[in-house]
Amino acid sequence: MSDGKKSCLGFLFLIAGLVLAGLVLIIGGFDAVISWLGGESFGLSVKTATVMAAAIFVIFFAISLVMFISIRDWSWLPAIAGGVYTILPDLILGPEDDIIAMVLGVVISGLLAWRKGKREALPDEVE
Repeated sequence: MSDGKKSCLGFLFLIAGLVLAGLVLIIGGFDAVISWLGGESFGLSVKTATVMAAAIFVIFFAISLVMFISIRDWSWLPAIAGGVYTILPDLILGPEDDIIAMVLGVVISGLLAWRKGKREALPDEVE
């Protein structure tokens, strides 16, 4: 499997873990509100939902970690991470943090690719 597919799958599993864990927590919260109002609950308490959400996140995070560890060429990974950060909800209001994260990711990727290209070119020049 190529490094691009591994990194995309790694980010996909990481985002899926976050989304699924959030959904389980939301369902547990709604279930607590429904049972508090006297309605028929799903049988999912907030404590159980929290444990399930943590387990789901850990499983998907482990799969994502395996994908990231098996990557051979890291030079373009910061650009992908900057793009994912740009898509995620804002930590700081406004576009400034998104622009900085994307530009830094592209710059670091360019420097890593340039360094890798320079390192690979050196043995060819010696011969």
